[in-house]
Amino acid sequence: MPSSGKSTIGKLLSGFLGLPFVDLDDVIEEKEGMEITDIFSAKGEPYFREIEHNNLLVQTEQSEGFVMATGGGTPCYFDGIDYMNQHGITIFLKVNVEDLYAKLAKKGSTKRPLLKDKTPEELYLELKTRYDARIEDYNKAQIVIDQSFKDIAERTNEVLFAIKTLEKNPH
Repeated sequence: MPSSGKSTIGKLLSGFLGLPFVDLDDVIEEKEGMEITDIFSAKGEPYFREIEHNNLLVQTEQSEGFVMATGGGTPCYFDGIDYMNQHGITIFLKVNVEDLYAKLAKKGSTKRPLLKDKTPEELYLELKTRYDARIEDYNKAQIVIDQSFKDIAERTNEVLFAIKTLEKNPH
C-alpha cells in the first residue's frame, strides 16, 4: 500500500544484501518521460497497469538479483503476485489502514494518482477500499510482516530475519 515503507525499507535491504535497488515507479517514469500522476491523467489507469506489468517483466528478465519496490497495485494486476512469487522472494509490509491514513494525511498524497485531491474522509475511504480489494493478493506474498509504525531499523531487521528464515526453510 502507499506509504507502507516499500521504498525506504527496500533501499535499506539492498544495502544489507549487497543488491541493487529498483523502484518500479522510477523505472516507469524514466521510460515514459513523465511522472506517474501525469501518466494516469494523460493515458489512464489501464495504460499504466499494462506498462507497469511490462516493466516488471523486463526488469525481472534483465537482472540477476535486486531488491524492488513496486507500486501498490503491481501484485494485483495481470497475476502480478503469482509472477513475482515465481521469480523471487515477495514481501508484504502489512500496515493497517489507520496508520497509512495518518502518514498520508500528514505528509500529503499529491504524488499518488489514486489518492490526490481527496478530502480527509475521501482519502481514508479510498485507502480502506483499496486495502480491502488488494489484501487477498497481498497475502499471497511469501513473507507477510506486520509493520505497524515502529522504528525503521526494527522494521528492516524484521524483514531481513524473515528473508533469512525463508531461505533456510523454503516452502
